[in-house]
Amino acid sequence: MANLDTSPRTPAPALIGLLAILAVTAWWRGHTIGPTLDARLGVAPYPVVRGESEPLDCDEAAYAYMARRLIEGDRLYADLSENKPPLGYWIYEGAVALGGPDELAIRLLPIPFVLASVAIVWWLGLRLGGPGAAVLSGLLCALLSTDPYLYGNGAQLEQAINCFSVAALAATVAAAGSSRRRGAWLVSAGVALGLAILVKQVAALHVPVFVVAVLALPRQGEPGEAGVRSLLRSLGAFFLGLVAPILVAGAVLAAQGVTAEAFDDIVRHGRALAADVSPEPNAPSPAIRWLTGNADPSGNLPPPFGTSDYLVWWGLGSWPIWLAGLPSLIWLAIGRGGFGRRAAAAWTASAVLQVLAPGLYWAHYYLLPVPGLALSVAVAVSDAFAARPRRWWSTAIGLGLLSAILAFGAIQIRDYLLVPAEELTIRYKGGRQWVELRKLGRLLGEQTAGWDDPRLHIWGWQSPLLFYSGLDAASRHFFTNNLMRDYADRPHPVVSPRIDELMADLRDTRPELVFVAYPPFPALREFLSSGYLPSSLVPVSPDGRGLWIREDRWADLQLDADRLRRSAPASPGRRPRRSRRSGPGGLP
Repeated sequence: MANLDTSPRTPAPALIGLLAILAVTAWWRGHTIGPTLDARLGVAPYPVVRGESEPLDCDEAAYAYMARRLIEGDRLYADLSENKPPLGYWIYEGAVALGGPDELAIRLLPIPFVLASVAIVWWLGLRLGGPGAAVLSGLLCALLSTDPYLYGNGAQLEQAINCFSVAALAATVAAAGSSRRRGAWLVSAGVALGLAILVKQVAALHVPVFVVAVLALPRQGEPGEAGVRSLLRSLGAFFLGLVAPILVAGAVLAAQGVTAEAFDDIVRHGRALAADVSPEPNAPSPAIRWLTGNADPSGNLPPPFGTSDYLVWWGLGSWPIWLAGLPSLIWLAIGRGGFGRRAAAAWTASAVLQVLAPGLYWAHYYLLPVPGLALSVAVAVSDAFAARPRRWWSTAIGLGLLSAILAFGAIQIRDYLLVPAEELTIRYKGGRQWVELRKLGRLLGEQTAGWDDPRLHIWGWQSPLLFYSGLDAASRHFFTNNLMRDYADRPHPVVSPRIDELMADLRDTRPELVFVAYPPFPALREFLSSGYLPSSLVPVSPDGRGLWIREDRWADLQLDADRLRRSAPASPGRRPRRSRRSGPGGLP
């Protein structure tokens, strides 16, 4: 194992391995946008390229829609309500500012974060296990971070969280091996963790782990008061870095005059979403839901609990690594080694806790432990083959871990690389809904192109309609999460004022189109019955779900459902139409 008290020169083979892994990672992730690359560049070096690129899901489309609106001058939280801290939305805003409100821009967005995470995990592997562990951990991190069953091939915010939080871990490990630069490394660790928290609140669960790590940093000959002062300086450096980005973000929000709205969305709404949302009907008990995730809500669960026909089990693409990861993590925590290994094991355990804490169990949450999982398995493999004197059982353990890695790689080739990009979402992310929403959104954008500032409001999660149509919502409450859905017609201190605001916005704006995915609550049903007619494009069901059109626009948008099925696909990754709200500084 590498000595944490020194900084040896990086072996050339390990460095070459890193460069190769980074190149493979960029290529590997590009499979998701293969059809777009083929259409725009005339080349797509992948074994299967047909159809369109994978469409955006509800989270990606919601953040991309928000990014466009922010660039057009709207204010986060005041004009666009969402329950997370601002950095994730600002990252999306940056991507849209660079690439336009374009599907390709969103697909490219996570690549820098994934590449950075791979490089950092490689560095940690080098420090904790040597060159072999470095290369293997980087490769595993790359593949796990792109697992479609975990939505890893998309632009999930967990990719940014992992980049920042594993950077904080690396800075802490570096601080342990550098007494002269310890303060600077700990400030860097705090800044990186603060950035992770600014993406999603749940990353704050890492803070106790880092506090304990700072307290446990190796110290040389600092007795009595000198040792206490050194300890306090270390803690002060870490917390200085931690609060700095949070204060900067707070200052930006204050300058925009949205502090109150931000507090309501991030703190009050975010806390209620985690605490007050009931499990879906027939959801498994918490005793096993941490493992099953949100597999089919009808009650079918992954083996050994049954089968899944709708929402597939998050672990189907990576289960060999998770099985290998548990004993590897235990070895990392209690086996030979020093501070860095213990810190990495604690970081990974904290990341697992972050998956469970919100109680929502979406597949992309399981991306959070991926860097630690990759590092644990790689270090365990390296240790097994480096054991001296070599025992038969250490060789057997190493071969067993390598077998798990090979099985994982085979699954990823079969279920990712050899699957058409558009099929990825159909097979692993809830069926054809995102494909059909892309088609419907484009069609609505085309059919309303001549209208004067048309609005589309959605009571549901179908945010791709907003992104692909280029239309704007009628209210800042443009996305209906489970909390809003569950308490729309029941008193709730956070939801009830939002429902009142939403209905006031709808009455003031009277959007031309209203897409209802959840059964409408009484006030919404009454609103729709006074001036709206059901569309033949998405027929309205007896309980009120479907596409509603304002009476004066009903004749302008009478398209049968066959029109949607016959609609020719746009060129892969094309931009939605430009919003009429764009001013002189808006996007082209």
